[in-house]
Amino acid sequence: MKLSNKLTFYKEVRKDNGLVDTLNFLFLRELGLGRYKLPELCKHLELTHTNFNASLLRLKKNNMIEYIGLKAGGIVLWWIKKDKDDKPNYEIDAPRWIIYDKDKKNYESILLGKEEIWALNNNINPSTLKLFLLGRTKLLAEKYSLTQDPLQNF
Repeated sequence: MKLSNKLTFYKEVRKDNGLVDTLNFLFLRELGLGRYKLPELCKHLELTHTNFNASLLRLKKNNMIEYIGLKAGGIVLWWIKKDKDDKPNYEIDAPRWIIYDKDKKNYESILLGKEEIWALNNNINPSTLKLFLLGRTKLLAEKYSLTQDPLQNF
């Protein structure tokens, strides 16, 4: 009997990650990329939040998924491994803010979760940048305009 490529991949996932993490990986593959509130997701899947969160951390460590944690128990799941050779492409796939620098007349990319680093590298107060990105202050509006919100596709 010859196994399909998909079945062979799932067999390898099971071998490398254990039964619980494999089941959670399959749940995530079925759910797809998106923005999820973990308490609500766990309730629907009938999983304990702490166990599922630990599984997410292991899956991320084992390069099976990529996600960014949000406040209030949310995540943005932005990559799920499709086959044994698949790897995340941070330059293309990672969610990001896109702002337009009016002085330099170019677009700048700020990875979601890396706002503070970008702000410090550009001599901007991190709190001010965060408030600007969330639309809560106009302090940076003379220099920048927000052209893409990283959560608009999730």
